[in-house]
Amino acid sequence: MNKLINFDEVDLIIGVVGTKVILNAHEIYEKYKVPVILNNLGGYVPTHSFRSPYLFYNSLDLWKSEWAMGKWSQKRFGGFPALSMSIYESGYNMHECYRLGASISGAPFLKMDITKNMSGEADTFPLINALMKHAPGHAHVLLSGREGTQFLDYYKKTSLLSGIPVSVNPFMIDECLEISDRDAQSIYSAATWSCLLENPANRSFVDAYEQAYSRQPNVYSMLAFETGLIVCEALKGFENDNYSGERMAKQLGKADAEGPRGKINVSTMPVNADQPVYIRKSFYDHKAGLIKNEIIDSDPGISWQEPDVLNAAYQNTSGWENPYLCV
Repeated sequence: MNKLINFDEVDLIIGVVGTKVILNAHEIYEKYKVPVILNNLGGYVPTHSFRSPYLFYNSLDLWKSEWAMGKWSQKRFGGFPALSMSIYESGYNMHECYRLGASISGAPFLKMDITKNMSGEADTFPLINALMKHAPGHAHVLLSGREGTQFLDYYKKTSLLSGIPVSVNPFMIDECLEISDRDAQSIYSAATWSCLLENPANRSFVDAYEQAYSRQPNVYSMLAFETGLIVCEALKGFENDNYSGERMAKQLGKADAEGPRGKINVSTMPVNADQPVYIRKSFYDHKAGLIKNEIIDSDPGISWQEPDVLNAAYQNTSGWENPYLCV
């Protein structure tokens, strides 16, 4: 960031940066009065310290979709939930937000299991054994990459688990993965955006993206598009000769735009994480020969300023468990 400002002399910084990571750089962008727009997945709940007239935030807000998933699945399936995840996913606030959502819908308790392997080959079979032992009313899985694929493979082959409804993070069953396995049907997930979301702005974005790149847009493509819309809106307030980072920050702070998820505002004074959450269920699209996600319900979600949610954010002091700095 110092290089971008002092050597490249940029007027605006846009990047994929973790919520906690960007706070370590606040002295830089505030000192030089250069606005920073970060895009990320939102594994952490923003807090009151996540606030600056030069900091702007556009996120998928996974913490909120996890809360909605817990609330919805507990109401739908009852019993008690079981949560399976890796040590990496446990470094965020997502599991605690899921627990809070399930609790809102009456979950008496939650069984939680975390993989022990820190490195080497993925081994999620202990999580399968734990689910067989717990026999929960429903299960939620927070895994990524090969671990997620391996878990689902074990799950569909384990007959004792066939009666347990399962929900996952939205990236374990996603259109961009081009999953063709018909056994990956009827798995639930929640997100603040889907490429199947039916509104004019989203359809226009998805159609244009597919025409340009011959593939479906992923979450980061959507966030980048929304950020571009906001920047264009902020630039409308400038003449060619009166630009400055300080003025740009003021324009960004009051700019609104209509994007694939609806109205966008990226200010952190305070954060406006008010996008609704969409509950999805995977199905096999015979025409495409792929697994897709049908939107079956929606939820307005919860504010990051709700006391229990904020408490979950402040319980996580380091995030050392997760090496990825962009979530």
